[in-house]
Amino acid sequence: MKSWGRRLKPISITQNLQKQVDRRPVTRFSALLVSAWGWNPQGWWSLVVALFTLAACTSAGPTEVTAVPLISAPLITETTTVANTAMPAVPEPATAPAEAILIQEPGPGSRLTNPLLVRGEAESTFEQNLVVRLVDANGTELGLTAVTIAAEMGQRGPFEATLPFAVSGEQQAFIQVFATSPRDGGVTHLNAVGVMLTDGAAAIRPSLPETTERIAITQPALAATISGGTVQISGVGVASFEQTLLVELVGEDGTTLASQPVIVNAPDLGQPGTFSAQLPYRVTTTGSGRVVVRDISPAFGGDTHVTSVEVTLSP
Repeated sequence: MKSWGRRLKPISITQNLQKQVDRRPVTRFSALLVSAWGWNPQGWWSLVVALFTLAACTSAGPTEVTAVPLISAPLITETTTVANTAMPAVPEPATAPAEAILIQEPGPGSRLTNPLLVRGEAESTFEQNLVVRLVDANGTELGLTAVTIAAEMGQRGPFEATLPFAVSGEQQAFIQVFATSPRDGGVTHLNAVGVMLTDGAAAIRPSLPETTERIAITQPALAATISGGTVQISGVGVASFEQTLLVELVGEDGTTLASQPVIVNAPDLGQPGTFSAQLPYRVTTTGSGRVVVRDISPAFGGDTHVTSVEVTLSP
């Protein structure tokens, strides 16, 4: 059978020499080195190839490396809170204005006998005059007297008034202390306290510890000039019934030009909060006016608190 394997023939010395002669110069040079120093030509050639490869890599410049993008979590930044500028902030007790007419005696719920005594302190008014009025639960006037603030003009000071009344048994009543405008006679500021009138024994309770203004108008400012047929009103206040106040615009002769109920934005009933309203008006000439905010009691339909600012109204 014919063999498919390749038979190896011995190579003679002459053939080996011929192969050395036929080699390329580099190969012959390698053989010379082998014979002279005993180097392994295969290892030397590998060294030469490595050197040429290194030189080629160096001359080709830096190898471009494609960076693999890292997956990183988004940076956590501090949250910035934007204040709501649409409504005025509720003033802190330390910065809130003092009550313009503060009733210090009697306190709410006091049982009073004839005659009743009212004490307090107030900001300066026209000629330092105040009015003290007593009304029953139906709004009927039971007594009225004038009182003067005991201080120099332009200064805050104390006041005291005695008011006689006549009742049989017991009945609920309200003591109102207020200032009036010399221009039109309208109420410019009022404060009130609920009491019980009796023909029995008196029991005077202390006044409330709060001495800050219950209703403060922050816009418009005092003596501001209003034009364009609309007045923007805002402020901070406390409403005694269903968080509702009444905002009014009064003309030069005391006539009410516009009015609108507003809701106090407070966290809970009986707490201070902000309010805002826009009242349209119409005047033909420039003149004095007044922005009034009233807190009306459902018990007798009268005012428990009134505050106002004098302004100038223009067409």
